[in-house]
Amino acid sequence: LRLAAVTVALLLALALAARPTAAAKAVDLEGFDGTDGEATIEFASDLDEEIDFVAPDEDGAVNEAPKPKEEHRPGYVPWKERDFRYWINLWDDFSKVLVADYKLELLLMVVISLYALNFVLGSRTNESIVLQWANEFGLPLESTKSGPPTIYGKNFALVGLSNKTSSSEIIYRESQHTFKCYASGRRYVNGMLTTLELCKRQDLLSRVVGLVMPQSDRFVVEVDMSEGSMPPLVLAVVKKKSSKDFVTSHKDVRKFAKVVSDPQQALSSKAQQNFVWPKKKLVVLSESKDLFTDLVTETAMRNVFDSKTFLAKYDKYFESMYFTTEGALNGGEGVPAPFATRLLRFEFRLPKDVKKMGELEVLVELIFHLVDCVGAHKLSGDRLKKAQQKRKELEEELFKATLQQRQEAAARKREEKFEKEKAGMTPAQAAKAEEKRMNKLKKKQRPKMKMMK
Repeated sequence: LRLAAVTVALLLALALAARPTAAAKAVDLEGFDGTDGEATIEFASDLDEEIDFVAPDEDGAVNEAPKPKEEHRPGYVPWKERDFRYWINLWDDFSKVLVADYKLELLLMVVISLYALNFVLGSRTNESIVLQWANEFGLPLESTKSGPPTIYGKNFALVGLSNKTSSSEIIYRESQHTFKCYASGRRYVNGMLTTLELCKRQDLLSRVVGLVMPQSDRFVVEVDMSEGSMPPLVLAVVKKKSSKDFVTSHKDVRKFAKVVSDPQQALSSKAQQNFVWPKKKLVVLSESKDLFTDLVTETAMRNVFDSKTFLAKYDKYFESMYFTTEGALNGGEGVPAPFATRLLRFEFRLPKDVKKMGELEVLVELIFHLVDCVGAHKLSGDRLKKAQQKRKELEEELFKATLQQRQEAAARKREEKFEKEKAGMTPAQAAKAEEKRMNKLKKKQRPKMKMMK
């Protein structure tokens, strides 16, 4: 046993001694020189470059091999040589690549940028117009203590909404191109709504369309007359070119008013002698000639409607004025309800140059002059009776026109009610109810007989 153990130990020792020799034989070390002296090892590599290890000199210092000169890529320009012309050329190259690969994206970016810029500039332009109007006409009395009061400040106790936090809050914005001002506290008036309908300058598409079809800023005043301060009447003075559209869109004008063929003859005798009505520019639609004579006074003729004055100053601003107590007729399906049933409505154009806003002062004063004229106007007995008779006839016509519609609506309701009741019945009960209903219909359709004595 001892001999066997010694034999195994010798064999293991021989095996371990043989392993490093086999590993050394398996490795091919190129350039290995077993002679005495300096040993140099060279590693073969597939790379073109060789790494040289430099031995230290006698003093022990290592002398680094000289670095090769830096070789630049083709077209490379060192930083020190990059002048202004270099950056210009670089930008040109970049732009060509960008335009070639991203045309659609660039186009969208340009359109969005233009739209955003136009939105900001257009909104500010509209705001400047509104502020100029407010400073000229709309400031309340408490806001003009240091200067003369505006027309609205003189005529109304309250300019702006009642819940405003400061006296300057007189206008509220409905949209980027529509602004409104409400005023109240005056004789004959429940309230007055002023609307500034400006061009859509904030909309780029509207600006482009405006180059082909120019539009103008409008200034609309709607006065709600108090109850009892306005007799039944319909009167309109409209620009001749827009008179057909005006009549088409106003049902009360079609029903009650007629064209005054010769407004000059309908004026009062003094007005006829001193003033001339601009017949070629304005059309008068009135319920009666006397109504036109009473409301278009000498003051109105002298300041606005005289032919020479109107053509020289106000033809470019005046659009229409419209008085009615039958405003309810103009509402309907697809048509917004009017501001009031007893309505005075004035429509003017604003000047293109906001610095000329003061040229509208006489037209704004005309509004309050005519409010007082309408509030003080009284119809004579015969004229009042005629006006009431016309309105009664119109009510009967409307009642007859809607009678069939109301009958059809009532029949539909009865049918729906019967179907609901029928759904909860048995077949026998449903048949009996149907028979009973048909007998009632036949009885209604049967002609009535009268007994002859």
